[in-house]
Amino acid sequence: MRRILVIVPELVAPPGLLGQAVIEYGFAYDAIFPESRFASHAPLNYPGLPSEPGTYAGLIVLGGPMSANDLRKHSFLEETMRLIVGFHAADRPVLGICLGAQIIARSFGGEVYRMAAFESGFYDMELTEAGRADPLFRAVDEPFTVFQNHYEATRGTPGAVTLATGGACPVQAFRLGRATYGLQFHIEVTIDIVRDWIRVFGAAFCRDEPRLLTDLDRQFATSFADYRQVCHHLIRQWLSLTSV
Repeated sequence: MRRILVIVPELVAPPGLLGQAVIEYGFAYDAIFPESRFASHAPLNYPGLPSEPGTYAGLIVLGGPMSANDLRKHSFLEETMRLIVGFHAADRPVLGICLGAQIIARSFGGEVYRMAAFESGFYDMELTEAGRADPLFRAVDEPFTVFQNHYEATRGTPGAVTLATGGACPVQAFRLGRATYGLQFHIEVTIDIVRDWIRVFGAAFCRDEPRLLTDLDRQFATSFADYRQVCHHLIRQWLSLTSV
C-alpha cells in the first residue's frame, strides 16, 4: 500500500477531511506533529522528521498558527523546507495547505507577507487559465467554495504558476514543476476543527472576524456539501500524480 507523509504543525489542525480522503482512495498516511513531538506510526518513540523522502509516495504539509517566516522560533520549518525540496527533486507530489503553502513558497525563494486583513470563512475562488488546464483543478466547476483562515499569503515565488485567485489575496493556489502544489485555502476542515480553533485561538480570530462566532453554523450549512466535494476532488487528483 502506498503511503503519504503528512506534517501537522498544529495539534488542533489535523488532516480531517483530507486524511479521510487519502484512506478512501486506497492510500495510507503517517502523520508527524513536530511541535507536539508525536508521530502516528511511532506513538511511543518520536522519530522526528525524516531527512529524505524514503519510500513515501508524496508529502502533505498542513496549516498552523505560526508564520513561515518564524524560522528561529520553530526549527521544524527549516527541516520541512529541506524535505519539500527533496520530494520536489525526486518528482514526488507535494501539497501544502495554508501555512504549508507558505512553507513551500519560502522553500523556493518566495515571499510570505502579512495581509491587510484577516481572511476567514467560506469564500468563492476562480481559476486562472493555467488552473483550468491543470490536472489538480481540471473539471472543477467555477466558482468553487473553500474555507479560508489566514493572516499571511505568498507572492513572488520564482517559477510558480498561479492556478486560483479570489478573496483577499491574488495567489490562492500555485504549482511548481510537475506536482508541487500550494493551496492558501483549506481542504481539510470540518466544523469541529474550526470550533477547536475558536476555543484555542478565539481571542484573536474572533476579534478580527466576528462571524466565526455569529455565522459559523449557517456558513457550514450553506457551503459544506459543495466544499467537501471540492476537497475530495482535489485530493483524488493529487494522489493520481503519485508513482511510487
